[in-house]
Amino acid sequence: MREREAGAEPPPKILVVDDVYENVALLDAYLSGAGYQVVKAYDGQEALLQAERESPDLILLDIMMPKLNGYEVCRKLKSDPRTLFIPIVMITALREQEERIKGIEAGADEFLIKPFNKQELMARVRSLLRVKALHDQVEASNRLLEQKVAERTAELQRALEELRTLDRMKTQFVSNISHELRTPLTPIMGYLGTMLQGSLGPLSPAQQRGLETIKESVERLHKLIDDLLGYVSMESSRLKLNRRQVHPLELLRQAWERALPLAKAKGQTLSLSIPEDLPFVWADPEELLRALHHLLENAIKFTPQGGSVTLAVQALSRSPIVRGENLPANRHQLPAIEISVSDTGPGIPEDQLDRIFDRFYQMDGSITREHGGMGIGLTIVKQILEAHGSRVEVESRPGQGCTFRFLLPVAKQNNETASG
Repeated sequence: MREREAGAEPPPKILVVDDVYENVALLDAYLSGAGYQVVKAYDGQEALLQAERESPDLILLDIMMPKLNGYEVCRKLKSDPRTLFIPIVMITALREQEERIKGIEAGADEFLIKPFNKQELMARVRSLLRVKALHDQVEASNRLLEQKVAERTAELQRALEELRTLDRMKTQFVSNISHELRTPLTPIMGYLGTMLQGSLGPLSPAQQRGLETIKESVERLHKLIDDLLGYVSMESSRLKLNRRQVHPLELLRQAWERALPLAKAKGQTLSLSIPEDLPFVWADPEELLRALHHLLENAIKFTPQGGSVTLAVQALSRSPIVRGENLPANRHQLPAIEISVSDTGPGIPEDQLDRIFDRFYQMDGSITREHGGMGIGLTIVKQILEAHGSRVEVESRPGQGCTFRFLLPVAKQNNETASG
């Protein structure tokens, strides 16, 4: 080995174990002359102590020794995680195959038969030290990697906790703001109604129109606050449903009638398609009505002047249904109904289909925000339907409109109730 420069890594350390002083001295002369550090032990017990204290890179171990023989020492070293990967060369005068097998079973990496050849000894030493060096490099890389993973995990955990804290603060802030906004709206809406009824004195036609415009804006603001409070409530806790048997006819008519003024204001046609003899379904009527209203409002909002919006329902059989196919007479045995809202708007770009249900996402994210809203209507729809065990699907036809549809399970008995 070449002389090492100052500051270079120390040379490999080799533990020599033999109960014969002359053998140890000979190995020491060979190894020290080659530039290795040599640690000595003269029996098995001392070998274990030196291995633990010095952490050698290689052990040359005699087999026939007092106190502990080489096999026992080798087994103990290979069973200890601290010394498991130290290469061990067993040196013996025994040539029987059985002795070599015992050494292999004990965990020895190599064997040398006395008297050994110096060149063979040094070749074995160099080979095993290279293996040990590679193992140490891998271990060092693994430790570094584990450290970096641990540090990154800790950073991600801190970031996650910060996000959770910010999310809680945001939810609390939105909730507080919504409540604070609703409080002054109550007397405003009350006095507006009183004034429009003439209870506070007669109004001129211009005053009447002005107050009606104010009332429409206040009602819109009130609805936005209600939606925001509903969304915050869903975000802070799992939506609890009061599911029961509901006939969809009345709910669909209510949703249609509530959305009709919005459609008329834009010169749109709002159609309602309901077949006869629909089955009862399991649903929370208030939450389902809210979801339907958001779907209709969204369709009307994005449909241009003079367009059309359709609210439709159909019963589905157990086998895949072909549109236009005659349904069985006993429709109460059908597993589900499909409710859909279709429009003749511009459709939804394909690259935005996966995002329209994200909270606060605005498809028309321009500064003008032509269509208004807060971007939580479809998020509320998704949450309500998922709480019902359903999901809303979207079919978009660029330039022709889109359809939102979902399924509701059919109720089997007319006297059952359920909570979600």
